[in-house]
Amino acid sequence: MIFNKNMKTLIAIAAVTLLTMGCTSTVTFGPQANSTDVLGATAGTEGASLTLPFVKGEVAPTDTNTSK
Repeated sequence: MIFNKNMKTLIAIAAVTLLTMGCTSTVTFGPQANSTDVLGATAGTEGASLTLPFVKGEVAPTDTNTSK
């Protein structure tokens, strides 16, 4: 699967949005990173995920309370 320009833009926007809101991130290296998919990308309000051979990264928003 080759990522087109629109998919790259969507992933970049989702990542920047999640990073500015407060987020958690996970990166997995090695064979266990590809237990279900070898290539893939998703982005949405619940987070973003990118899977490449032997690497999987995920970013998800956290619940933040700004009131004191």
